[in-house]
Amino acid sequence: MKFSLFYRAAAALAICISNSRAGAQDSISAESLGVLLVGDQGKGNPEQLQVAQAMQSFCEKNRCDFGILLGDNFYESGVKKVSDQKFKTHFEIPYGKLGIEFWAILGNHDYGFGWSRGNVQAQIDYSAHSKFWRMPGRYYSFEKSGVEFVALDTVALKNDQQQLSWMQDKLQAEKKGFRVVLGHYPIHSGGLHGDTDFLRDQIAPKLCGAAEVYASGHDHHLEHLKSDCGMHLVVSGAGAEKRDVTPTARTQFAASTLGFAYLKKESSAELTIRYYDSELNLLAEFKINRQ
Repeated sequence: MKFSLFYRAAAALAICISNSRAGAQDSISAESLGVLLVGDQGKGNPEQLQVAQAMQSFCEKNRCDFGILLGDNFYESGVKKVSDQKFKTHFEIPYGKLGIEFWAILGNHDYGFGWSRGNVQAQIDYSAHSKFWRMPGRYYSFEKSGVEFVALDTVALKNDQQQLSWMQDKLQAEKKGFRVVLGHYPIHSGGLHGDTDFLRDQIAPKLCGAAEVYASGHDHHLEHLKSDCGMHLVVSGAGAEKRDVTPTARTQFAASTLGFAYLKKESSAELTIRYYDSELNLLAEFKINRQ
Protein backbone atom coordinates (compact mmCIF):
# COMPACT_ATOMS: atom_id res chain seq x y z
CA MET A 1 0.00 0.00 0.00
CA LYS A 2 0.99 3.61 -0.46
CA PHE A 3 1.70 4.20 3.21
CA SER A 4 3.94 1.17 3.85
CA LEU A 5 7.37 2.59 3.02
CA PHE A 6 6.69 5.77 4.90
CA TYR A 7 5.33 3.84 7.83
CA ARG A 8 8.65 1.99 8.20
CA ALA A 9 10.63 5.20 7.79
CA ALA A 10 8.52 6.96 10.40
CA ALA A 11 9.21 4.34 13.03
CA ALA A 12 12.24 6.10 14.44
CA LEU A 13 10.75 9.57 14.10
CA ALA A 14 7.41 8.87 15.74
CA ILE A 15 8.43 6.43 18.49
CA CYS A 16 6.49 3.71 16.69
CA ILE A 17 6.17 0.41 18.49
CA SER A 18 4.22 -1.57 15.95
CA ASN A 19 4.07 -4.90 17.76
CA SER A 20 3.60 -3.59 21.27
CA ARG A 21 0.32 -4.29 23.10
CA ALA A 22 -1.69 -1.83 25.16
CA GLY A 23 -1.46 -2.86 28.75
CA ALA A 24 0.63 -2.58 31.85
CA GLN A 25 2.58 0.47 30.73
CA ASP A 26 -0.63 2.53 31.00
CA SER A 27 -1.84 1.98 34.54
CA ILE A 28 -5.38 3.23 35.00
CA SER A 29 -4.26 5.47 37.86
CA ALA A 30 -1.10 6.82 36.23
CA GLU A 31 -2.51 9.87 34.40
CA SER A 32 -5.09 12.54 35.15
CA LEU A 33 -6.95 12.28 31.84
CA GLY A 34 -7.45 9.72 29.06
CA VAL A 35 -9.57 10.42 25.96
CA LEU A 36 -10.46 8.24 22.95
CA LEU A 37 -10.51 10.01 19.57
CA VAL A 38 -12.33 8.29 16.70
CA GLY A 39 -14.11 9.55 13.61
CA ASP A 40 -16.16 8.43 10.63
CA GLN A 41 -17.31 5.55 12.77
CA GLY A 42 -21.06 5.61 12.11
CA LYS A 43 -21.44 2.95 9.43
CA GLY A 44 -23.09 0.23 11.51
CA ASN A 45 -20.81 -2.32 9.86
CA PRO A 46 -18.61 -5.11 11.26
CA GLU A 47 -15.56 -2.85 11.06
CA GLN A 48 -17.22 -0.31 13.38
CA LEU A 49 -17.91 -3.07 15.89
CA GLN A 50 -14.33 -4.30 15.57
CA VAL A 51 -12.89 -0.89 16.47
CA ALA A 52 -15.49 -0.38 19.24
CA GLN A 53 -14.57 -3.74 20.77
CA ALA A 54 -10.89 -2.81 20.58
CA MET A 55 -11.59 0.43 22.44
CA GLN A 56 -13.56 -1.48 25.07
CA SER A 57 -10.64 -3.87 25.61
CA PHE A 58 -8.24 -0.93 25.69
CA CYS A 59 -10.28 0.88 28.35
CA GLU A 60 -10.32 -2.21 30.57
CA LYS A 61 -6.57 -1.67 31.10
CA ASN A 62 -6.13 2.05 30.48
CA ARG A 63 -7.68 5.23 31.74
CA CYS A 64 -10.65 6.33 29.60
CA ASP A 65 -12.52 9.32 31.00
CA PHE A 66 -14.56 9.92 27.84
CA GLY A 67 -14.48 9.61 24.08
CA ILE A 68 -14.76 12.10 21.23
CA LEU A 69 -16.57 11.29 17.99
CA LEU A 70 -15.04 13.35 15.20
CA GLY A 71 -18.04 13.44 12.88
CA ASP A 72 -19.86 11.34 10.32
CA ASN A 73 -21.66 9.74 13.22
CA PHE A 74 -24.43 8.28 11.03
CA TYR A 75 -23.98 7.21 7.42
CA GLU A 76 -25.10 7.78 4.79
CA SER A 77 -27.13 10.87 5.64
CA GLY A 78 -27.46 11.38 9.37
CA VAL A 79 -30.59 10.62 11.39
CA LYS A 80 -34.17 11.73 10.81
CA LYS A 81 -35.45 12.11 14.40
CA VAL A 82 -34.52 11.50 18.04
CA SER A 83 -36.17 8.07 17.91
CA ASP A 84 -34.17 7.02 14.83
CA GLN A 85 -32.96 3.42 15.26
CA LYS A 86 -29.47 4.48 14.12
CA PHE A 87 -28.86 5.94 17.58
CA LYS A 88 -29.15 2.39 18.90
CA THR A 89 -27.44 0.45 16.12
CA HIS A 90 -24.68 2.95 15.29
CA PHE A 91 -23.98 4.33 18.76
CA GLU A 92 -25.51 2.68 21.83
CA ILE A 93 -24.77 -0.92 20.82
CA PRO A 94 -21.16 -0.34 19.68
CA TYR A 95 -20.10 2.01 22.50
CA GLY A 96 -22.52 1.61 25.42
CA LYS A 97 -20.45 -1.19 26.95
CA LEU A 98 -17.56 1.21 27.47
CA GLY A 99 -19.69 3.01 30.06
CA ILE A 100 -18.24 6.46 29.27
CA GLU A 101 -19.56 9.65 27.71
CA PHE A 102 -18.86 10.36 24.06
CA TRP A 103 -18.77 14.01 22.99
CA ALA A 104 -19.78 14.21 19.33
CA ILE A 105 -19.28 16.77 16.57
CA LEU A 106 -20.93 16.96 13.18
CA GLY A 107 -19.58 15.69 9.87
CA ASN A 108 -20.78 16.13 6.31
CA HIS A 109 -22.66 12.82 6.35
CA ASP A 110 -24.55 13.97 9.44
CA TYR A 111 -25.94 16.83 7.37
CA GLY A 112 -26.71 14.48 4.52
CA PHE A 113 -27.12 15.51 0.93
CA GLY A 114 -29.59 17.35 -1.27
CA TRP A 115 -31.70 14.27 -1.86
CA SER A 116 -31.45 12.96 1.72
CA ARG A 117 -31.00 15.48 4.48
CA GLY A 118 -29.98 14.59 8.03
CA ASN A 119 -31.62 16.15 11.08
CA VAL A 120 -28.76 17.83 12.91
CA GLN A 121 -31.01 19.08 15.71
CA ALA A 122 -31.99 15.47 16.49
CA GLN A 123 -28.36 14.68 17.30
CA ILE A 124 -28.24 17.64 19.66
CA ASP A 125 -31.55 16.70 21.29
CA TYR A 126 -30.52 13.07 21.73
CA SER A 127 -28.17 14.20 24.51
CA ALA A 128 -31.22 14.32 26.79
CA HIS A 129 -32.14 10.71 25.94
CA SER A 130 -28.80 8.94 26.42
CA LYS A 131 -26.47 8.21 29.32
CA PHE A 132 -23.48 8.42 27.01
CA TRP A 133 -24.16 10.76 24.04
CA ARG A 134 -23.12 14.41 24.44
CA MET A 135 -23.68 17.12 21.83
CA PRO A 136 -24.65 20.44 23.48
CA GLY A 137 -24.88 22.23 20.13
CA ARG A 138 -23.47 22.40 16.62
CA TYR A 139 -20.38 23.92 18.22
CA TYR A 140 -19.46 24.12 21.89
CA SER A 141 -16.61 23.94 24.38
CA PHE A 142 -15.93 22.15 27.63
CA GLU A 143 -13.05 21.68 30.07
CA LYS A 144 -11.81 18.50 31.71
CA SER A 145 -8.77 18.17 33.99
CA GLY A 146 -6.98 21.22 32.68
CA VAL A 147 -7.71 20.57 29.00
CA GLU A 148 -10.12 22.84 27.12
CA PHE A 149 -11.87 21.22 24.15
CA VAL A 150 -13.25 23.58 21.49
CA ALA A 151 -15.62 21.68 19.20
CA LEU A 152 -16.36 23.21 15.79
CA ASP A 153 -18.94 22.50 13.11
CA THR A 154 -16.48 22.66 10.22
CA VAL A 155 -19.14 21.66 7.68
CA ALA A 156 -20.89 25.00 8.20
CA LEU A 157 -17.99 27.10 9.51
CA LYS A 158 -17.02 28.92 6.31
CA ASN A 159 -20.41 30.62 5.94
CA ASP A 160 -21.34 30.79 9.63
CA GLN A 161 -20.40 34.23 10.91
CA GLN A 162 -21.89 33.59 14.34
CA GLN A 163 -19.76 30.48 14.80
CA LEU A 164 -16.67 32.27 13.47
CA SER A 165 -17.14 35.06 16.01
CA TRP A 166 -17.69 32.53 18.80
CA MET A 167 -14.55 30.65 17.77
CA GLN A 168 -12.52 33.84 17.70
CA ASP A 169 -13.64 34.72 21.22
CA LYS A 170 -12.71 31.25 22.46
CA LEU A 171 -9.27 31.35 20.88
CA GLN A 172 -8.52 34.84 22.19
CA ALA A 173 -9.52 33.97 25.74
CA GLU A 174 -6.76 33.28 28.23
CA LYS A 175 -5.54 29.71 27.93
CA LYS A 176 -5.19 28.27 31.44
CA GLY A 177 -4.10 24.79 30.36
CA PHE A 178 -4.00 22.83 27.14
CA ARG A 179 -6.43 23.65 24.33
CA VAL A 180 -7.54 21.00 21.84
CA VAL A 181 -9.68 22.07 18.87
CA LEU A 182 -12.01 19.51 17.28
CA GLY A 183 -13.36 19.57 13.73
CA HIS A 184 -14.53 16.98 11.24
CA TYR A 185 -12.58 18.35 8.28
CA PRO A 186 -8.77 18.15 8.52
CA ILE A 187 -6.54 21.17 8.06
CA HIS A 188 -3.90 19.02 6.36
CA SER A 189 -4.20 15.38 5.32
CA GLY A 190 -2.47 12.86 3.09
CA GLY A 191 -5.73 11.03 2.51
CA LEU A 192 -8.35 10.98 -0.21
CA HIS A 193 -9.79 14.40 0.61
CA GLY A 194 -6.49 16.10 1.36
CA ASP A 195 -6.22 19.60 2.82
CA THR A 196 -9.33 21.62 3.54
CA ASP A 197 -8.49 24.91 1.81
CA PHE A 198 -10.59 27.18 4.03
CA LEU A 199 -9.27 25.67 7.25
CA ARG A 200 -5.69 25.67 5.99
CA ASP A 201 -5.73 29.26 4.73
CA GLN A 202 -8.15 31.03 7.09
CA ILE A 203 -8.46 29.04 10.32
CA ALA A 204 -5.06 27.45 10.91
CA PRO A 205 -3.34 30.85 11.35
CA LYS A 206 -5.87 31.70 14.07
CA LEU A 207 -5.16 28.44 15.88
CA CYS A 208 -1.39 28.95 15.94
CA GLY A 209 -0.35 29.86 19.46
CA ALA A 210 -3.93 29.44 20.68
CA ALA A 211 -4.12 25.61 20.64
CA GLU A 212 -1.71 22.72 20.94
CA VAL A 213 -3.76 20.18 18.99
CA TYR A 214 -6.31 20.12 16.17
CA ALA A 215 -8.07 16.74 15.83
CA SER A 216 -10.22 15.71 12.87
CA GLY A 217 -11.61 12.82 10.87
CA HIS A 218 -13.10 12.84 7.33
CA ASP A 219 -10.23 10.88 5.80
CA HIS A 220 -10.41 7.20 6.74
CA HIS A 221 -6.94 6.56 8.06
CA LEU A 222 -4.66 7.46 10.99
CA GLU A 223 -2.17 10.29 10.58
CA HIS A 224 -0.17 12.77 12.64
CA LEU A 225 1.06 16.00 11.02
CA LYS A 226 2.50 19.38 11.96
CA SER A 227 1.15 22.76 10.83
CA ASP A 228 3.36 25.66 9.73
CA CYS A 229 3.60 26.89 13.33
CA GLY A 230 4.24 23.44 14.78
CA MET A 231 0.71 22.73 16.01
CA HIS A 232 -0.02 19.01 16.19
CA LEU A 233 -2.66 17.75 13.75
CA VAL A 234 -4.46 14.48 14.42
CA VAL A 235 -6.42 12.64 11.72
CA SER A 236 -8.41 9.78 13.24
CA GLY A 237 -11.08 8.79 10.74
CA ALA A 238 -10.64 5.02 10.74
CA GLY A 239 -13.47 4.05 13.07
CA ALA A 240 -15.31 1.93 10.49
CA GLU A 241 -13.31 1.95 7.25
CA LYS A 242 -9.71 2.23 6.09
CA ARG A 243 -8.37 3.95 2.99
CA ASP A 244 -4.91 4.54 1.56
CA VAL A 245 -2.89 7.53 2.68
CA THR A 246 -0.02 9.20 0.86
CA PRO A 247 2.27 10.98 3.37
CA THR A 248 3.08 14.63 2.77
CA ALA A 249 6.04 16.72 3.85
CA ARG A 250 4.10 17.54 7.04
CA THR A 251 3.33 13.94 7.94
CA GLN A 252 4.99 12.55 11.05
CA PHE A 253 3.14 9.22 10.96
CA ALA A 254 0.53 7.62 8.71
CA ALA A 255 -1.18 4.25 8.52
CA SER A 256 -3.98 2.81 6.41
CA THR A 257 -5.65 0.74 9.11
CA LEU A 258 -8.76 0.57 11.24
CA GLY A 259 -8.12 2.13 14.62
CA PHE A 260 -8.30 5.12 16.92
CA ALA A 261 -6.21 7.77 18.64
CA TYR A 262 -5.80 8.28 22.38
CA LEU A 263 -5.04 11.56 24.14
CA LYS A 264 -3.42 11.26 27.55
CA LYS A 265 -2.73 14.05 30.03
CA GLU A 266 0.78 13.43 31.26
CA SER A 267 1.17 16.45 33.50
CA SER A 268 0.32 20.13 33.60
CA ALA A 269 3.00 20.64 30.94
CA GLU A 270 2.67 17.61 28.65
CA LEU A 271 0.12 15.67 26.60
CA THR A 272 0.64 12.43 24.73
CA ILE A 273 -1.13 11.35 21.54
CA ARG A 274 -1.03 7.66 20.71
CA TYR A 275 -2.37 5.74 17.73
CA TYR A 276 -3.67 2.17 17.95
CA ASP A 277 -4.95 -0.22 15.33
CA SER A 278 -7.98 -2.48 15.85
CA GLU A 279 -5.69 -5.22 17.21
CA LEU A 280 -4.44 -2.78 19.88
CA ASN A 281 -0.97 -2.54 18.41
CA LEU A 282 0.61 0.75 19.42
CA LEU A 283 1.59 2.38 16.12
CA ALA A 284 2.96 5.78 17.12
CA GLU A 285 3.34 8.13 20.07
CA PHE A 286 3.89 11.90 20.22
CA LYS A 287 4.67 14.11 23.21
CA ILE A 288 3.15 17.58 23.15
CA ASN A 289 4.35 20.40 25.37
CA ARG A 290 2.12 23.21 26.52
CA GLN A 291 2.53 26.44 24.54
